[in-house]
Amino acid sequence: MNDNTALSPRQRLDNSRQAIVRQMGHDTAKAVEHGGSPNEIDASASTWSLVKQTVMSWWQGHPASLALDFAKPRMQRFAQEQPVKLLAISAGLGAAAVFLRPWRLISLTGLVFAALKSSEVAGLASSLLASGTRNDRFR
Repeated sequence: MNDNTALSPRQRLDNSRQAIVRQMGHDTAKAVEHGGSPNEIDASASTWSLVKQTVMSWWQGHPASLALDFAKPRMQRFAQEQPVKLLAISAGLGAAAVFLRPWRLISLTGLVFAALKSSEVAGLASSLLASGTRNDRFR
């Protein structure tokens, strides 16, 4: 460990930031450790990882995720045993979707409001806003 008594307050702050980034396991930890200052780290990488983490958290709690986890091994076995039949079923479902246009049954406004009601999306929005203000302070 470094002797923090001989360091300036700015250097101690940078060391603390590096330790926090390493503890959190962010991808930017190596950039900070290899001489890059926190000001030089690409903010879009951390924002993208935040978005990705939020979407994965939302998907794990979604009921369709459970259904997909249940159906996946059965579909893989069906695809290995009867690939032509699976392809025909997929083509039929795709043609039915184009013909019936189910997206016209749901309004875009309803989808937006449903998405905004989700607690994960609200958390993502507040995190993105907070990270935007943090990144502005470093510039």
